[in-house]
Amino acid sequence: MDEMMRQRIYAALRSPDWTDAEKWVLKWQWQGALGLLGDFQEALAKAIIRADEGNLTCLRLGFPHQVDGFLAWSRGGLARRLRKAGVMD
Repeated sequence: MDEMMRQRIYAALRSPDWTDAEKWVLKWQWQGALGLLGDFQEALAKAIIRADEGNLTCLRLGFPHQVDGFLAWSRGGLARRLRKAGVMD
């Protein structure tokens, strides 16, 4: 990752233009390179990825931003929006 990408990511994380759910996805996607999630959030991301519909519904009760962000990423247009904003490859 180059310095320009790093700066764009950190700017997006500070920006009011992105929701908490969208910022969580950005942290999750760059976890390997930047280590933006703690151990719990990283384990939560793994659980959300593996969850079926019923378990996603349950996880959403406690972690609405994370589940909504994942669904926007996996089923919505969030991945495309992040790429267009220059914060994803």
